Amino acid sequence: MNHTWLNYEKQRFIEYILYQYDFKIAESVWILNLLKSSPKYLSNITFVSELSNNRILSISTSQSKQLPLLYCKDQFCIENGRQIFHDIRLDNTELNVLLYLNKNDDRLNRLLLLQMLVDYYGEDKDIRSFNNNNNSLHHWGQLIRNEIDKSLDNNDQDTFLEMSKILQFINELEEHQ
Repeated sequence: MNHTWLNYEKQRFIEYILYQYDFKIAESVWILNLLKSSPKYLSNITFVSELSNNRILSISTSQSKQLPLLYCKDQFCIENGRQIFHDIRLDNTELNVLLYLNKNDDRLNRLLLLQMLVDYYGEDKDIRSFNNNNNSLHHWGQLIRNEIDKSLDNNDQDTFLEMSKILQFINELEEHQ
C-alpha cells in the first residue's frame, strides 16, 4: 500500500497525537517519531482498532489502563521500548498500530475509516474531501449502502461483507457524534 495522500494523513495524525497526548514511556514518542519520519514506514503502517494476529504495536497514553508499549511479531511479544524501536527500524514489513488513547478521538476514528475506504476504493475515488466535508459520514454511508445493494444484486458476498463492515463502522461513528 503506497498511497501518498494516505501516508500524508497518517503523518499528520501522528503529529497530532504527539502534541495532544502524554504517553506512558518516552520510547513511545521515539517510535511514533520514527514512524512519521519516512514514507517507507508510513506505507507499512496501518492503524487498527483491535488486536490482530499480524505484527502489531500497541502504544498507550498515560491515562490508559493498558501496558505502556507492547510489540508482537510471530507469536512473540516484547515490552522493551529500545528493542521495539530497533526491530521496527530494521523490519520493513507491514505493522498494525493499536493506540490506547485516554479518550475517544474523532481524528483516530476518521483515519481508521479513511484506511478502510482507501483499501476498498483505492485512490481513484475522491476520498480526500472526506476530511473537509461536515456531511461526509452521511455521504459515505449512502455510497456504501449503494455498494451493498449492488453486491446483493450481483450475489457478490465478498463485497457485501466488506461494505457491511465499513457501514457498521460509519454507523458507530455517527452514534458518537
